[in-house]
Amino acid sequence: MSEATFFLFKALMDVFTIGVVFNFLFRLLKVDYYNPFVQGIIRAVDLPSQFLRPIVKPIKNIDLSSFLIAVFIQAGAFYLAAIAGSIEYDPIKISIWSAYSVILLMLKMIWWILLGGIILSFIAGNNYHPAIILIRQMSDKFFNPFRVFLPPMGGLDFSPIFAFIALNFLQAVFVQFAIESGLPVWLSVGF
Repeated sequence: MSEATFFLFKALMDVFTIGVVFNFLFRLLKVDYYNPFVQGIIRAVDLPSQFLRPIVKPIKNIDLSSFLIAVFIQAGAFYLAAIAGSIEYDPIKISIWSAYSVILLMLKMIWWILLGGIILSFIAGNNYHPAIILIRQMSDKFFNPFRVFLPPMGGLDFSPIFAFIALNFLQAVFVQFAIESGLPVWLSVGF
């Protein structure tokens, strides 16, 4: 397999993984399923999860089947890297690297969702475009636990600060675990 072909397939697998992680986050955060963006993403990426969902049942809002599908896709991408000769084939390491890659991708996506929610609250506070509503809805779900301890004061909301601190802590922990496991950073979609 040529290097160009490998990177093409890896890019396609990474894009599909991003869609599956969005599906996971939609179910975790209980977003509005009537939003056209949510419906489009779910229609595009939920088919593999539907086959796995009867076997791997969700735990409350945590859709384990979507997470496992994302891990399988990343494992396939690492397997392609092994075929291309970029890494050596070790199924246990590839499984661990795939899980870390998906977790790091999820944390990176949450970071961008939080940032997007903050920016959109300033520049598009009264805009009702479905994408803007979705980003604000998702970011508010992450900010709400921190608003319990620190409610808005005088029109200022300090909960995003604590949300970013918690998120950066989780990112640092999982990046350290991933590096210690030997994860090739250049192959991981989450870095």
